[in-house]
Parts: sequence; C-alpha cells; structure tokens
Amino acid sequence: MKKIWVFVLILMLGAVLAACGGSSEEASSDAEGSDDTTKVDISRVRVLIGSSSTGGDTYQNADAVTRYLEKELDTNMKVDAVGANRAFDELAKAKTDGSSIMFFHDMSYLGVEYGSFPEEYSLDNWKVGPIVAINPGNVFLSKADAPYNTMVEAAEWLKANPDKTITVAIEAGGVSQISFDGFYIWAKETYGEEVSSRIKAYITGSQSDKDQALWDGNVDIIHGAISSNVQYTEDGVEDKIKMKFLGVTSKERVEGYDIPTFAEQGIQVNGQDFVFAKEYFFLLPKDIDENFASKLDQGAAKVVENADYAKDLGVNAFYVNHYSLEESQAYLTEKRDFMRYIIENGADLNEITAN
Repeated sequence: MKKIWVFVLILMLGAVLAACGGSSEEASSDAEGSDDTTKVDISRVRVLIGSSSTGGDTYQNADAVTRYLEKELDTNMKVDAVGANRAFDELAKAKTDGSSIMFFHDMSYLGVEYGSFPEEYSLDNWKVGPIVAINPGNVFLSKADAPYNTMVEAAEWLKANPDKTITVAIEAGGVSQISFDGFYIWAKETYGEEVSSRIKAYITGSQSDKDQALWDGNVDIIHGAISSNVQYTEDGVEDKIKMKFLGVTSKERVEGYDIPTFAEQGIQVNGQDFVFAKEYFFLLPKDIDENFASKLDQGAAKVVENADYAKDLGVNAFYVNHYSLEESQAYLTEKRDFMRYIIENGADLNEITAN
C-alpha cells in the first residue's frame, strides 16, 4: 500500500511541476511576443496589387510596407502582382477576414473615371485603408537635344513654329493621362487651339515602351518617373538614349533633383496650380472585419514612424505620406473630384492620338 501511495504522490508532483513549467514558458513567450494590439488572427494575408510587374513602383511600395507591416501584425504577408482588373475582381470576392486585401495607387479611381475600369470598382464600393506613401516623381522627359527645357518652353516652341507638332507618349486611362490632360488644358487655355491642336498623344503601355518610343523617334516627349528615368539623364549616357527632365507634377521639387514643378512653370487648371503625385494605399472589402481593419490601421501607423521604412522608400525617391483609415476615404474622394474636372475637360484621345 505504501508503495502505491508513493507512486501516486510522484505522479501528482510531476503534474504540478509540468503545470508550473508550462505557465513559466507561456509567460516568457508572452513577454517576448509582438504587441497584441496589432496582432491579427490569420496566419497569412495576400496583398493583391494593381500591377502585373514586380519591378515597378507599385510592387516596390507594396513590398516595402508589407515587410514591416507583417511584423506589426504578426502574420505573413505576400505581395501578388496580378494586375488591376484581376486584383479588383478577386477583392470583390474576398473573405471579410482580411486574408485578401489590395494595395494600389491613384490609378484605382482614375481608371474608373476614364472608363478603363467598370463603375463597380469605384472608391465608394470599397473601404479605403490607410495611405502610407507617395511618389512625387511623375515627370515628363524629352531627348537631351530637344529645343526646349521645360513643358512651358515646349508650348512656346509650338507657338513659334506653327508647322510643328509635339507628340507625347502616355498610357491611356491613368496617371500619365491625367498629367498630360493637365498640360493640354493649360496649353489650350493659354495659347488657344492653334497651339493645343498640335499636341498629340501616342498611346503605349509600360515605361520601357514609352522610353523606346522616344528613342525610335515616334514621340518628342514621354511621361516617366524619376526613379525609372534618371539613369538616362546622367553624365556619360550615350547621346542616342540621353534624356532630360522637362517638369515634375509634384507640389514641390523632389529633393536631390533640379526639376521645375508644373506649379513653378505656371501651369494651372481651372485657376489652380496643377499638382499631382501618386499616393499608395490599401483597399479592403466594403464589409471587412472591423477588428482586422483597425489592426491594419494601427500597424500602418507604426510602420510609417519607422525610420528604416522611410529609408527604404527614399532609395526610389518615394516618401512616407500617411493618412489613417478614418481620414483616407474623404481625402481621396476630394482628390478624385478635382481630377474629375480635368478628365471631363481634357482632350479626346480618339481625336489627338498620333498612332
């Protein structure tokens, strides 16, 4: 009998020690783990982006923010470059738990306004998540030997040469077209149709396609990006591919680059300086789980305060630009409404397309 009681006591003591050890490990784990205020319950978040390229600015921004955000949310985030139409389509069918969300920029609403995307993709049909970054580097460029150095000088050159035209390479229905339309409207208001009628559009796709159109002599000016095109403006570049910047559409000059803004040049639309820069933000299903949305918002707020994140953006001349989930919908709606005026008054590409 004594042996039986000794055996039972040993078992009971082992159970107590195991329980104590388990509690100690759990406490240690809790102390070393991530902040539970931003920890989400799902193990993986698929981040759809409105681009099919893994080398462009959309992917670069998505990759940067998700690398830091997945740590804040204590989950895995995978950027999936599926292109705009597929991204929107999959977002519309996504679960409400946050397992599939979207990351894009102003093209998301500009495409709807231009008719490139169906109305069902309108901002009003999503919950707009936090805005986290901005690309102020939307620029126009020409060959280095062009007879003008700014966009205003290009219009002046047309005025002085009534037998000449200027053809600009853009992508229809998005960021490059809105900037082209801003310039076109200003030229028409300032110089009249005698000048604006000789500004033509060349419709093409990727940045490399625009670059090639310039080198092939099919266009005189291209829409580009500082991060993508600066390499062709530097000393030592072969004359046949060398470019120069004619203007940037950001509110202020981009630090480190001597490129005059449209506003500096006096380019205005409807009495306002033409200013446009791509801003990057999350789009969520309209009925997204509020707990996930809140934690995403809190996590993004921490990421934008991280100096390493800002440093990563700076490599490509991007900057931190934060609007919370509560602020973003109203902000982007107001921005969209200003752009809507430009779209409604811009050129009809069917009438001015050169290709």
